[in-house]
Amino acid sequence: MRRTVVIGLVCAFAASVAVGQESNNHSVLKEFTRSGQAEGLAWNFVLLNDRTVDVLFQAPGKYAIRARANQSTTFYVQATPEKDVQVDPKFEVEQDGKTLAGTSHNIKNFAPGSVAKGVRIDGILQLDQKVNLAHPFTIKGANHFSVEFKLSPEAVQLAVPVPPPTAAPAPAPPPQP
Repeated sequence: MRRTVVIGLVCAFAASVAVGQESNNHSVLKEFTRSGQAEGLAWNFVLLNDRTVDVLFQAPGKYAIRARANQSTTFYVQATPEKDVQVDPKFEVEQDGKTLAGTSHNIKNFAPGSVAKGVRIDGILQLDQKVNLAHPFTIKGANHFSVEFKLSPEAVQLAVPVPPPTAAPAPAPPPQP
């Protein structure tokens, strides 16, 4: 009987941790995602950083994406057409009067061409450099598309790369008698 109670408590705890983790993942994505519409496409842009990469991607591919996101500002791009569309994956970012060109990397249908209604589009948009996350910036694309990112101070702190764990110092040798 006691063992059944302990097993039940362990299962309840594991379930609550999983729900808490899912809730945390949702809030991380919400903090770093902006959406907009243009010509029958609902675009979603997720600013990639260590936390969003961990939520969106799995090993081993997430390590290369994380490294790319730490070198330059990078977005995961997703869209689903509401009608048959011509996709133009050329985007640029404007910040503080400067325009930065983006390079599109196709995952699925994120290339110039036709995409049928309801077919998912996935890709990566990478800039040549990092933007200042403390300042607002706007992603602009074809057909007068634009979406603004204005991150809270808390989100700016969350976007800072997580330092790798350091090795524990070697234990001191035992004292000599």
